[in-house]
Amino acid sequence: MDDAGVDGAVAAATYFLSLYPYVYNTGDLTAWKALSHPECVFCSSVVTNAEEMHAKGNHQEGTVTSISSSDAVEIDSGVYFAVDLDVTQGPGQEYDSKGNIVDRIDGPKTFAVHLAIVRDAGSWIVREGQVDAAQQ
Repeated sequence: MDDAGVDGAVAAATYFLSLYPYVYNTGDLTAWKALSHPECVFCSSVVTNAEEMHAKGNHQEGTVTSISSSDAVEIDSGVYFAVDLDVTQGPGQEYDSKGNIVDRIDGPKTFAVHLAIVRDAGSWIVREGQVDAAQQ
């Protein structure tokens, strides 16, 4: 992620998506928020959903993600990048505070994830994101 070009943007996007199951599994949103632009609707929805889950005393296990391919385009040299990732999410479960399963997440599922990433003051920030079902 130290690279200020396309490789760094892909690394930032990959790291960002690796945090997705982590925030639901642990409730720790520190790194997710650090990489999220305040106006990123996708980023904010993950924060809201994870906070609501953990406020109820619930947590998630599983849903490990893996990236099968990535493609990035530098839109504004050294500043703005579009990153597309093909992502597979594994199965998981949501548990209540007593350890009972309250929801099952089927998997594996594949998604096409589109992220707009900016480089600002030496840091990567996810400006917006969109998740679509992958084409079969």
